[in-house]
Amino acid sequence: MPQSVNVRAIVIQGLSVLILCAIIEILTGNVMEGMQERITVTLPGLILVIPPLLDLRGNVNGALASRLGTALHTGIVEPKLSMTDELKINVVSSLILSLAASATIGVIASLIGLLFGMSIINFVALIIISVAAGFISGIILTALTVVISIFAYIRGWDPDNITAPLMATIGDLITMISIFIVVLFV
Repeated sequence: MPQSVNVRAIVIQGLSVLILCAIIEILTGNVMEGMQERITVTLPGLILVIPPLLDLRGNVNGALASRLGTALHTGIVEPKLSMTDELKINVVSSLILSLAASATIGVIASLIGLLFGMSIINFVALIIISVAAGFISGIILTALTVVISIFAYIRGWDPDNITAPLMATIGDLITMISIFIVVLFV
């Protein structure tokens, strides 16, 4: 039997998450501000990988959150923190996709920089930054996506209203911090 739609719950959950997302995005902007010199002077070309890496995190973890929400609602995944086969497949798939896309972003950013005659850091360094930041943020965000999806479901909240927007936003912050950390070592 279909459940009735509760407009009030959807609006309250959605608005609460969106306010939290706005606050997190402001923090992300502060992290980027702190990287300004490295982005524009020390490591030219780094700006080419930041927007697609931020988008990638939201896309991959938003899709994972949606799959987990559906799996929780349909009973395919139980609302507990145990690595079932279904959960393992989703986590591993997201991590592989994240690494492959991060490497691709590094290559494409390098090629675009060369094509437009931009002064960029070397090809290998840009790929290393993309992949390492993608790996670090991918591990953290995948774990957070699983935990937040299960927590939301247990609390009686709809993971589809909570997890995807929250992970897209937290993904921006974690990815910017990951880029910042990786850049310190390059």
